[in-house]
Amino acid sequence: MRKTILLSALTLLIFHTLALFCGSPQAGLIDRVCAFVDNDAITLGEFQEVYTQTKAKVPSITKEEVLTTMINRILLKRAALAMKISGTDEDQIIAEYIDLKVRSYVIIKEEEIEGFYNENKKEFAGAGIGDVRAETEKEVNARLAALLLELRKQAYVRIQLE
Repeated sequence: MRKTILLSALTLLIFHTLALFCGSPQAGLIDRVCAFVDNDAITLGEFQEVYTQTKAKVPSITKEEVLTTMINRILLKRAALAMKISGTDEDQIIAEYIDLKVRSYVIIKEEEIEGFYNENKKEFAGAGIGDVRAETEKEVNARLAALLLELRKQAYVRIQLE
């Protein structure tokens, strides 16, 4: 009888200990990490929220593009904070960093754009001055892509999306 009570108490103790450490049998996965950037993690919940918002604005965007953008934002913010750049929010901090590290090297005055456009109107075949401005943005984007490639080389990035 004493052995039965002791065995029952031990079984109950083991069950409660397992329940404490493992959670209830109905407990499920709350969230998981879908990408790491060094010590920063992007959870599946965060990713799905950003993906849903972005997909509503840009229906053709892929999950990989959204995740890459999220990773790039972490890299840019980290680099900005390392330079002691501050701002009211993450977007402002990143924009200031891009202005300092990228746009400051692509300096084309508005008068130069207009002058170039007016002197070469025949070559633009009906394209407007906005198209010329877009060409300067291509240079900014190329420099930004090179900067992001360099930042990514310096970081440990691991993607576990699927």
